[in-house]
Amino acid sequence: MNTAFLPTRTAAACLLAFAAGCGSDAGASNPQGPGAGGDIQQGTLITLPDGKLEGSARDGVRRFVGIPYAEPPVGDLRWKAPVKNKPWSGVRPATEFGGRCAQTGSALQGITATDNEDCLYLNVWAPDPAPAAPLPVLFWIHGGGNQNGSASDPVPTLGADTLFYDGQSFAANHQVVVVSLNYRLGVFGYLAHSALRDEGSPSGNQGLLDQRLALEWVRDNIRAFGGDPNRVTVFGESAGARNVCFQVVSPGSRGLFHGAISQSGDCTGRIPLREQAEAQANDYAAAAGCATVSDVLHCLRGKPAGELMIDAELVGGAANPVGGSAYSGGTPRWEFRPIVDGDVVPNMPRDLFATGSIAKVPYIMGTNAEEGALSQLSAPDAVTEEDYLLALERRFGSFGTRVAAAYPAASFPSPNDALIRVTTDVQYACAVQDFASRATEAGLGVYAYNFNLPYAIPGLAGLLGPAHAAELTFVFSSLASEQWPPGNEAVSELIQGYWSRFAARGDPNGSGAPEWAKFSPQLGNRLNLDLDVRSVENFRASQCALWFEYYDSLFAGG
Repeated sequence: MNTAFLPTRTAAACLLAFAAGCGSDAGASNPQGPGAGGDIQQGTLITLPDGKLEGSARDGVRRFVGIPYAEPPVGDLRWKAPVKNKPWSGVRPATEFGGRCAQTGSALQGITATDNEDCLYLNVWAPDPAPAAPLPVLFWIHGGGNQNGSASDPVPTLGADTLFYDGQSFAANHQVVVVSLNYRLGVFGYLAHSALRDEGSPSGNQGLLDQRLALEWVRDNIRAFGGDPNRVTVFGESAGARNVCFQVVSPGSRGLFHGAISQSGDCTGRIPLREQAEAQANDYAAAAGCATVSDVLHCLRGKPAGELMIDAELVGGAANPVGGSAYSGGTPRWEFRPIVDGDVVPNMPRDLFATGSIAKVPYIMGTNAEEGALSQLSAPDAVTEEDYLLALERRFGSFGTRVAAAYPAASFPSPNDALIRVTTDVQYACAVQDFASRATEAGLGVYAYNFNLPYAIPGLAGLLGPAHAAELTFVFSSLASEQWPPGNEAVSELIQGYWSRFAARGDPNGSGAPEWAKFSPQLGNRLNLDLDVRSVENFRASQCALWFEYYDSLFAGG
């Protein structure tokens, strides 16, 4: 693809969509990660209570992928709590990833749609040979808005053989065991309907329960891979970061992990109540043709998966608005995301942090400097100041006047750059700053960061700044040495060191790395992850003060 003559944002959008052959199912491939360089050596055999697994070994790492942790959630098991998988006989190959969970796909991520529901599989990377003493475990929850994505997502522009979330470098260079998983998404992972409660099934949050069951699998099995079930850190990005936060507030997940890392996501904003989600589910059932039958669940469970992935219409919003759907002024007819269900998430997470009803674990959290640039790639630009002001009015109503005063278009290179910064701060930077304060006040040791490097992905470097997901190749060291821009590989190594030490002992410091001080709400401090790593204080303090007031207003009146 020749992008030399494409406008910058268009080129970036095209390249992000140009991944994994743009049409292959990631679950059918067998990516090996960067610099595979030769044959994978077969013969790695491990014995679990469920049976024997044969994985593969390369460059000091044993890899076992496509391990079942639950029965396929199909037929009568659709929307029920996940059921532990059955044991198997003989030796089960563990060399190909399980298929992605059913999803509509994402052109921006280069992910094609699939109707596959047999998807509850996880993956393990562990040092080879097996360690003498158990090692800390990093448990990865992928992002994708709880609508898309998988543990085997490829790096855009590099093809299916290079994974975004490759545990190879962590296991080989930092002596940790890495686990990743697929979990139910969209309507299959978050449908809340009163009929589900009537039958004793969870009404919503099925995807969160999948994650919990996988954590239980780690507790019961990870010693066989050389991992320590008493040193598990759960980490994730975007929706995965929010899901980490939901696991922190979920009583049933207590004790399954001992540290948490949320990259570009929080859960202390307002989320739907079960009653609201169940009311929306009635609209959804009507759209699916099941509203008038006597047994709604039987009708919905009888539908092919592809028929259930129905786009929700936008109610009251502008079509193709400047800034994207967040600035349309409307709301979707239904959404399938985590909710307050009274069980998995017993109350608003903000309230649970306030009362200390959370897992008392150390926490790393942070955001990227220009998160909003990615979400606005596929939306029309705010070309004029009038465009910008109208977008703010649609999203924030009368509060938009104060936003415009805090982010005057004249202070940015363009009105669209101003809108990108607004999106970054309200959805990510200041939301996580608020989250860090609440977690600290709840007694957690918090380490906050600001990632400030552009995408290092070949073909994207220079086209996008430190946008949403830009840190992923750095965290996983997903690129071969020759693919890194100057200085960036050292930053990746530094980040992996921080994450690994945190997983080992709850503190990222050590090994001569720049000191990372705990977060203080009074100082508003973060570690700036850049070519020049340093601490910054009063991070976007005046802008975040405005957004803290806005977040509080969303909870006014209960």
